[in-house]
Amino acid sequence: MSLKEKLTSRLAIKIYIVVSSVFIFVFVMDTAVMPLLVHSRGEITIPDVMGKRAGTAADILLEAGLEPQLHDTVPHPKIAPGNVVYQNPPAGSVVRQGRNVYLSVSGGEERITMPNLRGRSLRDARITLEQMNLRLGMVTYAASELPAETIVAQNVPAGKPVRKNMMIEITVSGGAIIDITIPYVIGFSLDEAQERLLQSGLRLGSVIHRESNEYLPNTVISQDPVAGNPAAPNTPINLVVVH
Repeated sequence: MSLKEKLTSRLAIKIYIVVSSVFIFVFVMDTAVMPLLVHSRGEITIPDVMGKRAGTAADILLEAGLEPQLHDTVPHPKIAPGNVVYQNPPAGSVVRQGRNVYLSVSGGEERITMPNLRGRSLRDARITLEQMNLRLGMVTYAASELPAETIVAQNVPAGKPVRKNMMIEITVSGGAIIDITIPYVIGFSLDEAQERLLQSGLRLGSVIHRESNEYLPNTVISQDPVAGNPAAPNTPINLVVVH
């Protein structure tokens, strides 16, 4: 064997030894050392941090040997903003020390962006509010340069975040004529009468209850001022209702 062949053979042997050593090292680490290190960490029962402030919850988890991770912020109707609403894994789970615990924090009650109702009809406004989980409240009339029966103002500015089912009060244009003709509400239920008055730009005044054998309970049997008379916007209409 030549000198060159001897050197090549020795180099190949060295390479083989190095590669074999690396393979054996990786095999031992993967099958013996790493599992031993993992199982050497103690088991921990995850504490309950639901409803706690995010900072307090993180301190509790860190003290228990866990790693808190803020996952996201979600709306919640009851839990105050900044408090934990979800944790994963859940409280009571048994995990290894150092395990990540993901927290979701309350962003508070979900809000709705108030729409712009100005210039719309009363019917359109009612439909829009209902579709957005809002409610039409008191309707008043006022003189305006806008066409009659169109909305000129709202008590909540457009673009403002509001709660679901909030009552929204609006002002409707009466055009050049301010007075309103009082509607006839006798024979209607109290709720129906109040709705008719509000739609006309008037409001419910005092309600007196009386006994009657001719009408069903909760039926309007008298109104003051009487129907057909002119009245200023937001005038109270007093009713007598069957007890």
